[in-house]
Amino acid sequence: MKRVLVAYSASSTHVPTTFEYLRALKELPDCDVKFVHCTNDARLNFDINQFDVLINSYCARLCYDWFLSPDYRQAVLSFRGLKIAIVQDDYDRTAALHRNIRQYGFHVVFTSIQSEFWPLAYPAIQVPGVVLRQLLTGYAPARHVERRIRPLEERSVPVGYRGRQLGAKYGKLGHEKYEIGRRMAELCDRLGQPHDIRTDDASRIYGEDWFTFIGDCRAMLGSESGCNAFDFDQEIEKRCDEFATRHGRAAEYSDFADFLEPFEKPFNVGQISPRVFECASMKTPMILFRGRYSDAIKPDLHYIPLEKDFSNAQEVLTKLDNLEYLKGFANRAHEHLIASGIYSYRTLTSAIRTAIEEFYPQIASNRAIQHWRSIQQPWVSTHNPADPKTIALSEVPTDDPQPLSYFVEKQTRFSELLHQSVGQETLHPIVTQQARPVRGGALSACLRPLRKAWHLIPTSVRYRVGPLLMRLARRALVPRPSPQG
Repeated sequence: MKRVLVAYSASSTHVPTTFEYLRALKELPDCDVKFVHCTNDARLNFDINQFDVLINSYCARLCYDWFLSPDYRQAVLSFRGLKIAIVQDDYDRTAALHRNIRQYGFHVVFTSIQSEFWPLAYPAIQVPGVVLRQLLTGYAPARHVERRIRPLEERSVPVGYRGRQLGAKYGKLGHEKYEIGRRMAELCDRLGQPHDIRTDDASRIYGEDWFTFIGDCRAMLGSESGCNAFDFDQEIEKRCDEFATRHGRAAEYSDFADFLEPFEKPFNVGQISPRVFECASMKTPMILFRGRYSDAIKPDLHYIPLEKDFSNAQEVLTKLDNLEYLKGFANRAHEHLIASGIYSYRTLTSAIRTAIEEFYPQIASNRAIQHWRSIQQPWVSTHNPADPKTIALSEVPTDDPQPLSYFVEKQTRFSELLHQSVGQETLHPIVTQQARPVRGGALSACLRPLRKAWHLIPTSVRYRVGPLLMRLARRALVPRPSPQG
């Protein structure tokens, strides 16, 4: 039985599909699987080489140099076993992703990109010796007995949708997520067709409330996931930042369509999103823009196709009262995506288990690695183990991935320790004493509304500004030696 460590970011587990994806890895056949939070300055309090296999989850994003904790980065470099990376959003800072795959020595990379585009997205010269395998961005959700599938006759929302403006960075596919909702809402309003279509951040729905919403819709809009605008050298990101500085607003797709065209032209990597599986599981018929959808579903069979120019939009809306017509799509999608088991999380774990069986023996039998293991010392963090900050941010392997509340509690405790350090006379007073975990208190109460506001900010923005804010907080709150010291 292989000992497997899954590294992930607990700051991302508030997303149901991410949490379910991680929990599915617990079921890897013939493996003893543990989990460790590895971002936001997590400090590892164990020897990583007690494991045979390391899996870096897609939520511990390799394309951002600052996102993974320094401890984890050093541990990965010293790891002697099989290293597997699961990657999504390959289009984001692609060159940095390549560099870190090389630097950390990953042997196998699972990507959602179709194999015909691997020579463009993962050229061998950039990731030499790396084995590529394909996975989906999500799979059919596990059955929950409390999620009642309501007959279409009982559903109160004729057509529903939740989307948002993603800006120019994510190209045409990202723009379509917003455009399908905006245009359909305008058409429904003009025709007097009831709907619950929203494209603003404030109207987004999470957790079990999302499945309740799906189950109350007679039909759900949707489009492909992913992005064809591969930003290898952050050129798109830089242009978007420059535009925002110059114009005082975020760039929209229409502002950059001509600029993005050559970036997007070579790719057609539209993905089936977890939303499709969620709708299929609730037997909610789908009205989708025509697309590739990872070649998993077909128009006029599993979903009602909506042309991207909206030329058939009024015709599609006339079908919303034809319940037998809608039931046909719902039943076929459910049978194909859910009941068949083809797209269950067992498919995910089977693919990863196959890779472990194929490549771990090559690592274990390599003479150089055998020698390396024979002389290596247990990996130990360079942080002072008596430092209360190290204690607050300490991580050890757990049997299951931890929810967002675990991450918030740790970060709150760390913030309180920083607060306690203000005004101390000695240079590093909190290093010399054990700090008891702080729960509640005035500072914690003050932080609650800030935490709620923080999680209303789009994830992509939080990824970028979070570490900067943390560094600024440390500089402001932690005493530093004087120049004469």
